[in-house]
Amino acid sequence: MSQRGSGDNAGSEHESSRRMKTELLVQLDGLGGTNDLVFLLAASNLPWELDHAMLRRFEKRVLVDLSTKEAQETMFQQFLPPTVIRENKGVVLYSDLDYARLSNGYSGADIKLVCKEAAMNPLRQVFDILETLQDDPELGKCIQLDSITITDVEKVLSTIKSSGRAFKDKYTQCLKEFESV
Repeated sequence: MSQRGSGDNAGSEHESSRRMKTELLVQLDGLGGTNDLVFLLAASNLPWELDHAMLRRFEKRVLVDLSTKEAQETMFQQFLPPTVIRENKGVVLYSDLDYARLSNGYSGADIKLVCKEAAMNPLRQVFDILETLQDDPELGKCIQLDSITITDVEKVLSTIKSSGRAFKDKYTQCLKEFESV
């Protein structure tokens, strides 16, 4: 809900959008005049684009920051199988590896995507075998789904970049500017 009639949207904002914003602000003003207890929670991915009239109506503003290292470790444990294999040594390592160190600045959605992509690597190998040996009658005997390896996860971490890191400074600046907590 960007500023009404200003900024980049001044000429392109549709009249119905302006009316909807005005009506929302009027309804928010009406909430304070009742004896009912109303708790209103709103969220925005781009708080710096919010209408200042809207911001004034919210008493508290909270920045939900990127995940801590401990939270990231928990997400990796949740999204990856309980064991991850180190290829060369034949040693089974548990998924409490220091992926959080490699994923500094990643959001929860980023970590989930990393884990999904790492899980797809063994499947891609199976698909490659199926394409190569599609006419072989013994095909079913040679296909084996490998475990997710440390290399799979590290490879994906090197290719998928953090979506939250780019805006982190802007979020912090916005929170300082409109801080009320």
